[in-house]
Amino acid sequence: MDRPVVLDARPLQPGFKSHLDRGIGRYTKNLISALLELEGASGFTLLLQAGLPRPDLPQELACRHLPTAPAWLPGDERIWAHHALAALKLPKLAAGAGLVHFFCHLDAPAFIKAPAVITVHDLIFQRLAGLYQPPGGGAGFGLKRWVETRCLYQAKRIIAVSRQTKRDLMELYNIPDRNIRVIPEGPDPGLIPADDPHEIKAALERHGLGGGGAFFLYLGGIDQRKGLEYLLEALALLREQGLPHTLALAGKIQNDAQYPTVREHIRRLGLEDRVRLLGYVPDRDLPSLFAACTGFVFPSLYEGFGLPPLEAMACGAPVVAADASAVPEVVGDAGILVRPKSPESLAGAMARLLEEPGLAESLRQQGLRQVKKFTWKAAARATLELYREAHK
Repeated sequence: MDRPVVLDARPLQPGFKSHLDRGIGRYTKNLISALLELEGASGFTLLLQAGLPRPDLPQELACRHLPTAPAWLPGDERIWAHHALAALKLPKLAAGAGLVHFFCHLDAPAFIKAPAVITVHDLIFQRLAGLYQPPGGGAGFGLKRWVETRCLYQAKRIIAVSRQTKRDLMELYNIPDRNIRVIPEGPDPGLIPADDPHEIKAALERHGLGGGGAFFLYLGGIDQRKGLEYLLEALALLREQGLPHTLALAGKIQNDAQYPTVREHIRRLGLEDRVRLLGYVPDRDLPSLFAACTGFVFPSLYEGFGLPPLEAMACGAPVVAADASAVPEVVGDAGILVRPKSPESLAGAMARLLEEPGLAESLRQQGLRQVKKFTWKAAARATLELYREAHK
């Protein structure tokens, strides 16, 4: 490309929203790394937030900084101020660049005034407004969604991470098919099957799972769409069937608004001795947990992509997941897809993994083959092609 592309690397800066340790941070880190591997640093410039630490990316990358909103502003007002400052400053910062790539549409200003490619991960708030709209807060909720999506009509091209997200863009916002390219994500390159028994044992002990008992694993958030209540009820059904089993819940969930509800559900079902709340699990320990679990269970009712089951398959874990939204695109025939919102279906699939070792091993092998369809190198190549298309 004859002009540099400005990459919005703010999701990799600690203190910029909460992207860094979540899916958007993983997406940004892995896609930028793959783009640099293919094209080198000279073709790109980083867009960063002033006053925040520089992300761990090659020092030779040029940087442009957006001003930060005053710290004394309240939360919502500070968000609006960030968007306003970005809209004012971006045209100048993007001057001379071919285009700007925002790795999440929630980070793009409402009015961009610069050639842009925008990645849309999901439209969960729009699809499941009933779950997230606060009581009596319909007007404010709707205004936020309106502001968040103005950028979509100004983008030269939009990347949807799944066919599900592309359908949502077309159905909810009438975005033309020609403006959207489906470019799936990939697993983190560091997530590969663990094969060192000592390393696996040490990781299990670090997370209170070293007693030798078998367990199912869940990794992700706990908000309403994740379907945790159905998973807990499935665990109770297994106990009633004489198949008591431990469930390990991994993720930074203790400060989530739904955490008290989840704890109460565990108590009400009498599962206190069957559920382990692991909290945050570092990436270095994930392959060991995936390797040791009986199966990875993902009952989510809506995903824009479905990175956790992909990561589980990359590490050789058998996957049980709800047959909903984008998850079937990721899992394919390599896992057991069950009826959404059905503890009975979940429990039935989990029981099969407990009682049929051959099935579990078959799913491990199928998952490892399935995950080869999703690579960051392929995502980077498709993204570069989209940049060239957007330049025309």
